[in-house]
Amino acid sequence: MLYNAYQRGNDGINGISVVSSGHIFAEYGRTINRPEGREDYLLFYVESGRELFHLSSDTVAERGGFVIFRPHEKQQHVYINGEKGEFYYVHFNAPADFDLFGFESSTVYFSRPDARVRDLFEEILNELTLKRPSYEKLCVSYLFTVMALLRRNTDIKTATTERYFDKISHVISIINNEYFVNCPLEEYADICNMSKYHFLRVFKSITGCSPIEYKNQIRLEHAKELLENTTYSVSEIGKRTGFMSDAYFCDAFKRKTGMSPGQYRKR
Repeated sequence: MLYNAYQRGNDGINGISVVSSGHIFAEYGRTINRPEGREDYLLFYVESGRELFHLSSDTVAERGGFVIFRPHEKQQHVYINGEKGEFYYVHFNAPADFDLFGFESSTVYFSRPDARVRDLFEEILNELTLKRPSYEKLCVSYLFTVMALLRRNTDIKTATTERYFDKISHVISIINNEYFVNCPLEEYADICNMSKYHFLRVFKSITGCSPIEYKNQIRLEHAKELLENTTYSVSEIGKRTGFMSDAYFCDAFKRKTGMSPGQYRKR
């Protein structure tokens, strides 16, 4: 389900204008696939659930996560949670040298969840819907406030995890490339020079999920591809993607998709 609204013209402030905004309620498997992106900028914000972004590496964003895309940058991401999720987005026009409040484009950031951010997205939607006098300029001011709050909340979160980010990113890269390997958590912790429990806390604070949850998300995405594009049996696919048993694979798959691997393949 999607609630969205659009601006009639291209009015704004100093070359910046809000084109459209929306509030998405997503089911498992809802996919955005724009290999060439769009002609405008996009701010995509996760209010609840989990979104898997295919960027330079696959990265999962949970509540408070967001990505900003510049014009014509690839936009490919999919909703991977079993329960319905919520997202907000704003498409906007801006000069080519717009600095994005210091954020890098096509990069997943994790901000501290803030009810004010949600309220501001709703204000943008409301203004675009009602189109009262000067709504175009109000939408830009609300967008700037959203991005400023995301900058502040990201800096607050980054301050507590900054020194660990490179280490956790290295582990994430290993998991993405070796998702089928059942590596003990202690080995990942050793790579980061941390105790097992400290590693678990830091990993979750940065990614929003545990290493096992993250690895299973990647495994299930690969399992879906094998179900769609090969004739391997369900049991073989479970083994190839690293699940310890058929029962564990089928249970994990059904929790995330609402159907068994066999039902998914038939569909």
